[in-house]
Amino acid sequence: MKKRSDKLTLIIVFLGFLTLILENAAIKGRALNYISHIIDFVIFIIFSSEILLRFIKAKSKKFFLKHNFLEVIFVVSFLTFFIASKYYHFFIEEFRGHDVPVKIIIAISVFNIFKMALRIRKINFFFRSLTEHPARTIMFSFFIVIIIGTILLMMPVSTQDMTKIGFVDALFTSTSATCVTGLIVLDTATKFSLFGKIVIMLLIQIGGLGIMMLGYFTAFVVGMHLTYQDKMTLSYMLDEVDTTRLTRGLRNIVLLTFLVEIAGSILLFPAFFKSEGAFLSGAFYSLFHSVSAFCNAGFSLFTDNLARFYSSPLVSLVIASLIIVGGISFVVIMNSFSFIKGSFEKKVLKRPKKAEKLSLNTKIVLTTTAVLLVAGTLLIYKIEHRPSLLNYDLKTQYLMSFFQSVTLRTAGFNTMDISSLHVATYVLMILFMFIGGASGSCAGGVKVNTVGVIWAYVKSIFDNKSDVVVFKHAISKELINQAFLVVFLSLCTIFAGALILSLTEDAKFIRIMFEATSAYGTVGLSTGITQDLTGAGKIVITLLMFIGRLGPLTVIAALARKMTKHPVEYPTGKINIG
Repeated sequence: MKKRSDKLTLIIVFLGFLTLILENAAIKGRALNYISHIIDFVIFIIFSSEILLRFIKAKSKKFFLKHNFLEVIFVVSFLTFFIASKYYHFFIEEFRGHDVPVKIIIAISVFNIFKMALRIRKINFFFRSLTEHPARTIMFSFFIVIIIGTILLMMPVSTQDMTKIGFVDALFTSTSATCVTGLIVLDTATKFSLFGKIVIMLLIQIGGLGIMMLGYFTAFVVGMHLTYQDKMTLSYMLDEVDTTRLTRGLRNIVLLTFLVEIAGSILLFPAFFKSEGAFLSGAFYSLFHSVSAFCNAGFSLFTDNLARFYSSPLVSLVIASLIIVGGISFVVIMNSFSFIKGSFEKKVLKRPKKAEKLSLNTKIVLTTTAVLLVAGTLLIYKIEHRPSLLNYDLKTQYLMSFFQSVTLRTAGFNTMDISSLHVATYVLMILFMFIGGASGSCAGGVKVNTVGVIWAYVKSIFDNKSDVVVFKHAISKELINQAFLVVFLSLCTIFAGALILSLTEDAKFIRIMFEATSAYGTVGLSTGITQDLTGAGKIVITLLMFIGRLGPLTVIAALARKMTKHPVEYPTGKINIG
């Protein structure tokens, strides 16, 4: 079976190279074009029939799907795009050559070579190590999604004018969507076609929930059981120690996400239907912005983002609510819901049921979030009152200030012209973007949980107390050290990115610092320099978005070697500090 599969792989690779040669041949003609199309279809028949036959012959269909999940997704996805590209070519508008299928054929060839190479022991061991380490699994899954997104966005079918976009721009856009950032080098509204916009929305959804979480949810829906390694990865992602609650928690998270996004799109529909003047267009715009807001992505289908809705309480408050809910984490949402439900049953319905208490994590997240929202609103209003807000009525001034306070910490939408704000506002925004949302949410930054722990530690120092206590709970030294480590690594990453950008870009440092912090915090706000970035600058911002979405500790855990103990104990040294 393996030998036959290897032969089919070699045939596909050979035909792939042949179609590539024909596509780039110096002599063009109708006959060569037909031959290329025939070869494309032959490749796809062989490629799809090989896995279909394996599926039919498999004794356990569920076992086959589980252990070949990524391969099945790959085949189904590229078959879909192949059929779509051929449909466009023959029935809508003829491409120049058939560049889309060529890219797919190359991808299939690489995939088959990769699959055959996996049988080599060392390579197989390497990729097994990626999937057995939770941090590496998460990082690798994000990387794969970004690459697939890049390939899809490079296809002419993804753009309005059916022209290809460059690899760097496609990689930047795919990373920004998958890492739910919202920074753009190409105008989403005018550059991308409906297909391209759907790809971006799907990348945002996958990036918000995580490809592994969606994969596990799919396995749960079709009746598969999670392995011990699956549960360890899921436990790492959800920060849940009790593995018996993982399946229920996963189900609740995915269902909650879809329900909130659907509810948000329904609430947004009247405004976007009025703006677009068509039912289907208004419905798609509502769904896209609802997904983008809940996942804290900041992508918009309007060239001016949401500036045209600056005075609309409906759009501003619905988008802000989606951002807040998506930025406080699923754990906090579930705990808060259980607390409210239990309290209602006990106090109103008089049921003798013990209400679930708010956890320490929930209290810190909700308190810190509320303080930052109120402080951000008042400070933005104060600083920008005369320069930017004075021309609007009082209600609109506070609405714009509140919306920007919500979105600047994680989402990237804007109803104000960010490029014309006061320098003091930039400094304030950099601080808030650096803090970000809550751990375990779609938001970036060092997280409000981290800030809460550091604030409690600093307060204990000023109060001259030996223990760090917050909400009548003691905080361990390990947790305090971890909080300071996150802040230190984040500062190093941002300043390293800003330093490189200062060498590659021609812009004021405050704008460069703003851009670097926005990328690392997966915020998506920009002072207007994103689309003018050099190729090197785009790569730097792409790396910042990737690291910021995963978090520095996850990246370090994924790249770190196994811990080794040294038998030697060294004497304690003294260093003068301060």
